[in-house]
Formats: sequence, structure tokens, C-alpha cells
Amino acid sequence: MDKIVEGIRRFRRDIYPGLKPRYDELVKTGQKPHALVIGCSDSRVAFESLTGCGPGELFIVRNAGNIIPQYGKYMGGVTASIEFAVTALPIRDVIVCGHTHCGAMSALLKPEMSTDMPAVQKWVSFARQAKRRIGKEHTHVFDAHLREAIAENVKLQVEHLRTYPCIEKKLKSGEIRLHGWVYELENGDVVEHDETNNRWLSLTEPEEPKRDVSGRFRGTE
Repeated sequence: MDKIVEGIRRFRRDIYPGLKPRYDELVKTGQKPHALVIGCSDSRVAFESLTGCGPGELFIVRNAGNIIPQYGKYMGGVTASIEFAVTALPIRDVIVCGHTHCGAMSALLKPEMSTDMPAVQKWVSFARQAKRRIGKEHTHVFDAHLREAIAENVKLQVEHLRTYPCIEKKLKSGEIRLHGWVYELENGDVVEHDETNNRWLSLTEPEEPKRDVSGRFRGTE
């Protein structure tokens, strides 16, 4: 706690003065982020640092496993936050961002890891279809398929987004775009799912066409 409080003091003393004009503008005109990010609560994923964005630029929804329940099946904070962002803010891009070494996806693949966490087990059940799709619904195979499950979960949650009436409406009008990302903690790479060709492309390398890195997310026995 001492470190956190000292960080607050340092922010107020050294950083906030330089951001004061920006915060004055945000207070006066309100927030107008153009991107909604649905990401994992994992402390190793810092979206502002990762994207280079500052105050007012990202609307971020975080939960264990970057999970988005299908609309109507679970009406909670995630549902409300997405609905508010897409309806009330000038959101143009919606990003679902998973990450490697995800604890929620570990719990999905190996339920015995969370036997004393019933709320976690209930929550990750909204990602169960991802486990089925990689063919590991009834096996204890774990490490070799974790990356595969993480990638499949991102694809599944983008599909769930399409069940939201506000998303469906704006997709039809061309007002928003959906993106599925995986952030690789071990190398700093961010990869995006290409739905048209069902492949994963690196966003962090400058060359075009983007490099196909789909092999990183194929499980091995």
C-alpha cells in the first residue's frame, strides 16, 4: 500500500500538471473515446502502456478471461458497460483482447484448478464453447492447448458481441468495426484475428502484408 500511495503522490506532483489541460478539456466536454477494449483483468496487461493512449482515449471493460456473455443470457456489468459505450459514446472500434498465460483460460481447461472458486467456474462457463471447439472438452491435456484456447476464446467472444442489439445495429450501418487480439506477454507482440481467412496476423511488425503467425496458436499433443 505504501508503494501505491507514493505513486499517487508522484502522479499528482510530477505527472498531473502536464496533463492538466487535457483533464480540463475532458471535464468540460466529457469523454469521447473512439475505441472500446474488452480485456482481461490480469495485472500484467496494461492497455494504455501497450497502445500508447492517454486519458479519454480508451473505454476499457475488464474481467477474468475477457469474457462477453451472449446478450440476454447474463445481464450484468459487462453487458451494461458495452451497451453504454456503443450507444452513448463515439466508439468506432471494439477490441476483444486476450493474452497468453491467462489464468481464466487455465481454469477453463483444467476445472480442478478452481474448485474453491465457484464464481470463477460459473464465469468461465461462458467460454466453454471455446474448449469444445479445440476438441478438449473431456481431457486433462493442458499446457499444449492453453494458447489454442486463448485464441479460440477471443474469436468466441467476438461472436458473442454480435448478439448485442447495439452492436448489430452499428455493424449494419458500418459505424463500428470488431477486432480480436491476443497480447503475447513473453514477447510483447499483439496479433489480430483475420476473420476472412481465419488466421492470426502480427500488428507489431511494420512490413505489409502482415506476417501470419497462426502457428503459434495451434495445440500439440
